[in-house]
Amino acid sequence: MKALVFNGPRDIRYETFADPELLTPNSVIMKVTRCSICGSDLHMYHGETLGGAPYTADTPKFCTGHEFMGEIVEAGRDVCTFRVGDTALAAGGSGCGKCVACVTGGAMKCANVHVFGIGPELQGGQAEFVCVPNADAVMLNAEGLSDEHALLLTDAMTTAYFGITRADVKPGGSVIVVGLGPIGLIGVELAFLFGAAQVFALDPVASRRAMAEKLGAVSLDPADEGAARIIDATHGRGADSVFEASGASAAISSVLPLTAWGGTASFIGIPQPRDHLSMRLIMMKNITVRGGICQVTQTWPHLLPLLRQGRLKTAGLFSHQFGLKDGAEAFRLFDSRDDGVIKIMIDVE
Repeated sequence: MKALVFNGPRDIRYETFADPELLTPNSVIMKVTRCSICGSDLHMYHGETLGGAPYTADTPKFCTGHEFMGEIVEAGRDVCTFRVGDTALAAGGSGCGKCVACVTGGAMKCANVHVFGIGPELQGGQAEFVCVPNADAVMLNAEGLSDEHALLLTDAMTTAYFGITRADVKPGGSVIVVGLGPIGLIGVELAFLFGAAQVFALDPVASRRAMAEKLGAVSLDPADEGAARIIDATHGRGADSVFEASGASAAISSVLPLTAWGGTASFIGIPQPRDHLSMRLIMMKNITVRGGICQVTQTWPHLLPLLRQGRLKTAGLFSHQFGLKDGAEAFRLFDSRDDGVIKIMIDVE
């Protein structure tokens, strides 16, 4: 098959790769129709594993990507929920399928969890075909969903929901969203759906701030006295809820000073291994700090009604589309943030 293959830092190539085989009786093989690039894929693109260590020269090549959808073309004998011919999407990672975490919908808590496409342990879905282990627990039937919504439900939309709920947004409250990639922009929309009266959106990229403004947020450039303007607008308090969606060191360090006394700060952007928060500020301002990795499948029952009712729109997030053979260029553009790029859809068919 053809796939996007990691050959080293900033070296993604469109090349031939071995066809996947069923790994376990509860696996399926999916013919991928669409996939997308996640912000966390850039850590891999820059040569950094999910744990923060660099890939070594001995790291085998692997297929990239954990946001994908497609048609099931083969199913193991123990798969119960899905059949050949179904259109489905998969959560970004899969566990053993047997432990308490896996059988209760929390595969990302499994001691043996792997994320698709960030290492050779579990091949990714930026490819013509992909094997999905533990299919019943980590897949969702995509019938009736647009391709855009299906891809966002693999990770970005679910992570935004996870982060905003952990920020404890309350009706009438004030919210700051730091980082306006797809997750942050969906976070802005969700904050209003949860009843926020005031949402501030921080990002250095003007095109992303413009999108947040269309959603109703007050958008600010963090380099242009954005923090001071938020403090003024909240009468010196800061915001009740702060959602950090970028993982950038400067953004992380800005969160606690902008959080109100007794407020909540939620961190879901993947940080550098040695980023720090001020314990003194946490203590003196009684701030609740939360972080974590989204349990993707547990958010689907909450998000699907919002999509079906048309309350969550996510319009305009897919700013660019490429074919699989041009995937290396798609990575370069996404990494550069040029040309107003927000999120890229890759057409595999």
